[in-house]
This record gives sequence, structure tokens and C-alpha cells, in this order.
Amino acid sequence: MDKERPTPRRVARLWSAATAQRGVSLLEVLVAVLVLAIGVLGAVSLQINALRYNASAAYNTQASFLAYDMLDRMRANADNLSSYTININSACADSSPGASILATDRQDFAHAVSCLLPGGYGSVAVNGNLATVTIGWSEERIVAAAGNTEFVISSMIRGDL
Repeated sequence: MDKERPTPRRVARLWSAATAQRGVSLLEVLVAVLVLAIGVLGAVSLQINALRYNASAAYNTQASFLAYDMLDRMRANADNLSSYTININSACADSSPGASILATDRQDFAHAVSCLLPGGYGSVAVNGNLATVTIGWSEERIVAAAGNTEFVISSMIRGDL
């Protein structure tokens, strides 16, 4: 079988189709790279937000632990319940053992709140058998202009059962 010789018109048509396709694959690659870059930026943003929320949750967990620890100490020493009232608004400093269980409990609580939480502050208020523990900290290390976060818990503590 003899092959037909391409006519000049047919050659021109094939040539123009080939030149029309030139650069299309490069454009497809550029669009694919753009889509990939947007996806990577989205993943990075998700990771940064996850780290922020994780740090915030860790501080909240620490505050919860400290508040419940103080309430347990108050239950163990319920005879001196009214003496547990304290306000903490100082920088982290070394804690030395107190002269009594009450003094040690108060010093340990003040030390833990001010040292374990950024900008940590707190208070213990006692009204009869109702004890309220408030612990606050600064979230500004995590999110700028976030302000302070507080954890507040109240519990009835009975001296004599």
C-alpha cells in the first residue's frame, strides 16, 4: 500500500495544530503547582491552629488539676477551712515548706499557680462550707490580644460527717 503524500494544505493544518498546543502543558503544570501550594498553605495553617488549641487546652487542664488539688487539700484539713482564703497575684518564686499543713498547702498552691501558668493568678474564697477556687492565666503567648482565661470551681466541703 502506498501512502499518500501529504499535501501542502494538510501539512499546514498539522503544523498549525501543533503550534497551537505549544505551552499548554507548561500552563497545566503551573496550575497544578498553584493548587498544590494552596493546599500546603492550608495544611500549615491547620497545624499552627492545632498547636495553639493544644497549648490552650494544656493550660486549662493544668488549672483544673491545680483547683481540684486545692479542694482535696481543703477536704483533708476541713477543720481549718476558713483559713484557706488566699489571693495569688505574684510572680513565680521558690516555695519553702510551711510551718503547718495549712501554710504548706497555701504556699504550694500559690507556687504552682504562679509558676505553671503564664501570668498565673488565683484565689480561694471560703463562705461557710462552700469553697470557690479561681485560677486565671494569660493566653497572649498563644494568640495576641487574647486576654486572660479563668477556671472557676466551687465545692461544698464538710468538716464533720
